[in-house]
Amino acid sequence: MAGMNTPGTPGIGVEPLNTPRLQRNPTGYFRVPLATHRLANKIAFITGGGGKIGVETAARLIREGANVTLMDISFEALEQALVSLKDAIYTGEIATSRILTVVGDASKEEDVVAAVERTLKMFKRIDIAFLNAGVSYPATPLLETAEDRYDEVMGINVKSAFLGLKHVGKAMKVLGNGGSIILTSSIAGLRGTPGLSVYSASKFALRGLALTAANELGPDGIRVNTIHPSGVDSPMFREAWSEEKLEELKAGMPLGRFAQTHDVSSVVAFLGHEDSKFITGSFLKIDGGCISF
Repeated sequence: MAGMNTPGTPGIGVEPLNTPRLQRNPTGYFRVPLATHRLANKIAFITGGGGKIGVETAARLIREGANVTLMDISFEALEQALVSLKDAIYTGEIATSRILTVVGDASKEEDVVAAVERTLKMFKRIDIAFLNAGVSYPATPLLETAEDRYDEVMGINVKSAFLGLKHVGKAMKVLGNGGSIILTSSIAGLRGTPGLSVYSASKFALRGLALTAANELGPDGIRVNTIHPSGVDSPMFREAWSEEKLEELKAGMPLGRFAQTHDVSSVVAFLGHEDSKFITGSFLKIDGGCISF
């Protein structure tokens, strides 16, 4: 078959058959044991860290060995997150040695600067940034959408990502170790979404930010990608739609369900790891197949 190596002939990315640490499985491919702590010694910076997706992602990264900073505007949400994340630390370490919580508004530059500086002071580096702060709203026709709604949604969804890219990107550049920055967009950033015109516009804007940042920061080994979940089963998602609309949306999911937070966190963990080291400027759909193009 074209592109395949004959047995015993090493090729690109293939080790010889006599390599002691590898086993050959019946299909002819090599099976290499994966590290159980593939993100060991990595530091992750998460905005929207007190929300359902932020907490689930923090738990996943911690279980894979990373330390995390959680930034959120709600002190109470961060307190609850810290309590729930203790279960992710099974090594006996004190939670506050692995988790830094920072109360701050991700759409205010001084707060983002302070959060990044506190992360560097405690952990000395940032390897992964998950820029996840965001807001939605109940479905509203375009012609009935208020200017205040536009200012709120663009100010949070787009500005927070811009500020995170700017200041995490600066820190990563100075540190010189490269890094991975992931922006939470949406399938609404890939198609028109009646009733959520401003939300959709904000999520499309994140693609422009990510593509530009990927080009500018690539020479420094910093990767930038967007993820595009469909409706993640969360309070924010359910508040945006009526029960009838929710059932209609679910019926359009080829996999027959809405996304769960762990569906998102696993993709973030992948993008934070070296397994994705040649992926930048990309968009990854986490949509159960509801968008096909």
